[in-house]
Parts: sequence; C-alpha cells; structure tokens
Amino acid sequence: MRKIFSSYFLIIFFFPLIPMVMGNSQIHINFITLVCSVLFLVKFRSEIAYNSFYILAIYFFFMQIFLFGSVWSAISHEELSSSSILSVLRPTLLFLLYFSTLEICRRYDFYTTPEFKFLIFISFIYVIFEVFFLQYSQSFITLFYKREFRPELFFVGTTFFGTSYYSAYSFYCIYLLSFVSLYNNRRLIDKVVLSMAFCLVFLSLSKTMIFSLLISSYLMLLVYVRVKLIRFFIFFIPLLFTFILFYYQAEISEMLSDAGVPALSSIKTLLYDSSNSGSVITRSQQVIDSFELSQSYSAIFGAGLGQSASIESLPAVFLYRYGLIGLIFFYIINLVLFIFSVYKLVQGGKENFAIYFVLSLWLITLPVTQLSGVMIEQSKMAFISAIMLGYLFKSNVKRT
Repeated sequence: MRKIFSSYFLIIFFFPLIPMVMGNSQIHINFITLVCSVLFLVKFRSEIAYNSFYILAIYFFFMQIFLFGSVWSAISHEELSSSSILSVLRPTLLFLLYFSTLEICRRYDFYTTPEFKFLIFISFIYVIFEVFFLQYSQSFITLFYKREFRPELFFVGTTFFGTSYYSAYSFYCIYLLSFVSLYNNRRLIDKVVLSMAFCLVFLSLSKTMIFSLLISSYLMLLVYVRVKLIRFFIFFIPLLFTFILFYYQAEISEMLSDAGVPALSSIKTLLYDSSNSGSVITRSQQVIDSFELSQSYSAIFGAGLGQSASIESLPAVFLYRYGLIGLIFFYIINLVLFIFSVYKLVQGGKENFAIYFVLSLWLITLPVTQLSGVMIEQSKMAFISAIMLGYLFKSNVKRT
C-alpha cells in the first residue's frame, strides 16, 4: 500500500491541467480525487477511525445545510441546472476527499519519504525553467499547466497549479512539512530541501503567501536555533526589517519598479501605497458586495452558488455561498483546530514537536493564505489541505 499511496500523492500533484482544453476549469482533477476517495474509503471500510469521521462530518454537514439555504435563496436570481448539482453538493464531496485523505495520513507519513524530497526537487527544477528559461519550455508549460491567455502569469511561478497563489499555497504547505525533517535530523540535505521549498513559494510572488511564508520562517528560525545569543538577535529581525523598509523606502521602491515585473510593482504598491493597491481594493470590494448581496436575499444564508460571480477570497466566497453564519462558523472551527494543534504541540513531546508546530503555523496563517482564494475547497489545493489536516488528527506521528 505504501507504493500506492506515494503514487497517488505524486499523480495528483503533477497531474496535467491541460489549459488549452479545460480553460480555467480543473474539474477533471476533482473527478479523479473523488473517484480515488471513494475507492480508498471502500478499501479502508473495516478499519476506519470514526473520531475523525465525526469531526469532519459535523463541519461539512453544517456547511452543506448553509449551502442548501443559499441555493434556496438563489432560485429567484440564479440560473440553476442539472450541471449545478456538483456545486450544490460541494461540502459532501469535500467530506469524502478530506475523510479519505485523513485515513491515508493515518497509515502513511508522506513527508518522511524519499518521494517527498523528489517532489520538491523536480518542482524546483521545473519552476527555474518556468520563470527564468521560458523560451526553452513555453510550449511544454502552456500545453500541460500554464494558461497562455493569461500573459501576466508568465512572470511568476505557477508550477503544476495554474495560478500563482494556488502554487504558492501548495508549496507553502510543503515548505512547512519539510521543516519537520530538518528540525529532527539537522542534515544538509534537509536544509537544501527546505530552501528549495522556500524558493518555490517566493517565486510565485503571491503577496499573501509571501507574507505567511516570512512569518512562519521567522518563527521556525526561533525554534530551530539553539544558541541563545543568536536566537536573541533573530528575535529583533522584524524590527530591523521594518526599519530597512521605511529608511530605504526610495531605494526599495525604485528597485521594485525598475525590475519590470508586474508582481514586484504590485508588492511595492502594497508596501508603500496600499490604499491604491488594485488587489486589496478589489478583494475588499468583493467582500462588501458579497455581504450586501447575501443580506439582500437572506439574513442568515448566502446569495447562491456564485458560479458566475467574480469573487476570489474566502471571506467574499463564503459570504456569498454560505452566508455570514457560514463564514463565522468557519473561523470558529479554524480557531478550535488551532487550539487543538497547540494542545497536541504541548502534549506530543519532543519527538512530535516539529510536526505539530508547523501544523499550528498552517492553521494560524490559514485566514491570511485564503485571502487570495478558497484553496481549502479547490482541486489539488483541497487535497493538500486535507493532508495537513490528516496529520493534525493522527493520533501519533513517527519521527523522521
């Protein structure tokens, strides 16, 4: 079974998006993960851990009820057809994916295997060619992964996920998991792997992901370094970084502007002129519009499925799709899971410290990472999120 699990993880991770055929859709990925989820659950049916089943069932049951309420509200203003059934049953289908992945993680620690390092190494080589040697790889990249009709994506790393923040979130999770082996073993190869994963997130130039990456990296440094004097200096890095950003504002602004990369220019705007940041303004307006629209149709539930709505961030999507009650419910669950991760961090002992530490980082930064998009419910990113949750619910974790 170990080879089957490894192959499954790698196939989902690297599976082609075929944008020339599928466009923006990744429904074929959803179909593959759904079929595999059902097959794995049938295989595991006599050995299922029902404690995680009940926890997941409660969350997705309520989200399904909230969505049913939103669909009822949408009858008057959204065109619903037989093709909408998958969107209507989204929480139920996500439950199958998450539950099957949790059962796999209960049996198999993918992040401790050579295949995990292979995944990072291949991805790093790929993103180097994608970003810096595009003239040699464009035909392959646009055939399998990158959308040719989105020219702004050619300046950033999207790897096997089609969009910069999709890729960044996926490798952010990989980056966190790769820290476990480094913390426990402190080998050179683990430092190289962690550095590659860091670059994979950074080269996406996704602002929310880079922010989460830097926060997590700082906290990881604090727990990794054992020399008290060095740790003391690391503690003041944020103050030094803030001082450099403002004292050398003109030089940094000029450097980011002259780079000629749109994503770097947007980072400059976000740092020094956030009131005029297009992405911040757009996402803020989406949240306001979704809230007003959901309230106009239902005081409790959302405004509908939002299949044709131009909304991206989790607050906007959840307000539209699940209503204010669904958004609040999600944040409560996120907080409960974070508290649970801290509890396991304290109770897990030195051997399990690293895995529960990075899972705590994943959960505390989840509200930030999901500002770019609802990755926890989408395609490959939902699968990777389920892996993270699977290791949180695992009763014991092996030392790498």
